[in-house]
Amino acid sequence: MLRFARLLCLAPWALACDPAADSGSEAPRLSSPPIAQGKADSPLGERPEIGVILTSHGDIDLPEEIEPYIKSAFQKNVGVPLPQWVREPLTEPAYLLSKQLVEAQYDAIGPTNYRANAQLQADALQAALYDANINAKVYLGYNFTWPFIDDALAAAQADGVQQLVVFNKGAQFSFATLGESIDEVEHYLDAHPEWPVSGVAVRQFSDDERFRGLLAEVIERDARATFPDVPTQDICLLVASHGLPMRMINDGDPAVDQMLDVVDDLKVRLPEFPLYHGFLNDDFFPGAEWVAPKGSVVAAEMRSVSCPAVLMDARLSFTTHHRATLYDLDVEAREILEEPDLQPDGTLHPLYQPARVVLAQQWDAEPAFAALLRDLTVEALAGQGDLIPLAVGHR
Repeated sequence: MLRFARLLCLAPWALACDPAADSGSEAPRLSSPPIAQGKADSPLGERPEIGVILTSHGDIDLPEEIEPYIKSAFQKNVGVPLPQWVREPLTEPAYLLSKQLVEAQYDAIGPTNYRANAQLQADALQAALYDANINAKVYLGYNFTWPFIDDALAAAQADGVQQLVVFNKGAQFSFATLGESIDEVEHYLDAHPEWPVSGVAVRQFSDDERFRGLLAEVIERDARATFPDVPTQDICLLVASHGLPMRMINDGDPAVDQMLDVVDDLKVRLPEFPLYHGFLNDDFFPGAEWVAPKGSVVAAEMRSVSCPAVLMDARLSFTTHHRATLYDLDVEAREILEEPDLQPDGTLHPLYQPARVVLAQQWDAEPAFAALLRDLTVEALAGQGDLIPLAVGHR
């Protein structure tokens, strides 16, 4: 998964990402501008009883956010295989090693609009909850940028929320995503014993039939709508998901197995489409082995069979586009897929036909996905689903 959370892995002295590494104490933070967090009050005329928190590592919108984001990720990410006392003096070198590469990638993709699109998702879920007469409010909280998870929890506490349901903005469970967010939530609860709140986190819904069916449905819908004049057997699907270092996988992180199981399921549900899968890895540094195949390698394979139309889709493990999808897919993989056929003399082959390559939209405000999150929320409140109880030893 190409995120700032993995920026230590850009450094030549980094060996791997270890989910058991000590994340230590408070990290550098961006100041948090005022940001809307769902609706002000319930249309039922009550303060919200339930808080639904959507968490992720987050992403940035402005160039001046790059430095504090990298430094925050370096110090807080559970995947960094260094104790806190080592991270602190290395934060500045880690930033300097990463700066040029990261800036070049943002120059290529422009603003991600991550926060605005994530808010669309939160608003869609909020509307679905209201329509079902559920007295709940949706909050966004990120690990490495504003609004931080602490900001979301502080807003929920101020609103008088009594029950929390926490989601990672992705269907799978990883130590480096929901695992890290749970640690931050529980740290906040420990620091605020005056808040009489209880809650659960939805560990994963990757194996939920509703998610799998919906994923296949939207991919097929978008493929046919994007290429209405192309026969199904000529529409290639490049399904991408975030990768992990093999060290994390060998230590028991289940996310990759969950993703691959969904890929197998998609091939059964969408048998008419040539379907390929690749990981979005931060494997451009020495000393660590990452899960294969990388998305760009798969793109080269697809290029070799001359797919005339390609839909690139990342909804398997992402819910909002950010640097991973916008650079690794829409720049790096696209360049490979669209590379022209040249003759030995360097001229364009006379039979060359350029591939039509499109990056699919993300879940964002997709009503059916919002309805799924609403249903998972209701079930979690009833103790149903794959859940992780939040530690409330402060009470």
